[in-house]
Amino acid sequence: MPNETKREALTEALQKRIRTFTRIEKAFYGAIVITAIVMAISIIYLQSRNMQVQQEINHWNVEINGAQTDLNDAKQEVNELSRYDRISEIAKKAGLSIQNDNIQNVE
Repeated sequence: MPNETKREALTEALQKRIRTFTRIEKAFYGAIVITAIVMAISIIYLQSRNMQVQQEINHWNVEINGAQTDLNDAKQEVNELSRYDRISEIAKKAGLSIQNDNIQNVE
């Protein structure tokens, strides 16, 4: 019996120390938990959306670089086609004379 009374006294003391939550406290703590869950889900969503945007940016950068390379290749080809030596060779083959005043640079 002395053990049971000690156990009951200990249980009673713990129950006095640990009180039950009121409805307002339950609502408050519930709101905190729900807010934390919503924030965690929002963070995960924003991180995944950020990754998608980064992938789109990388895709567009690759396309821009490809277009820039094509543009540079076209400029190089224009420069090669409009070389003075090439023009004078074609003119000589066609029996024409070269007039330096009529030659223009293309950009």
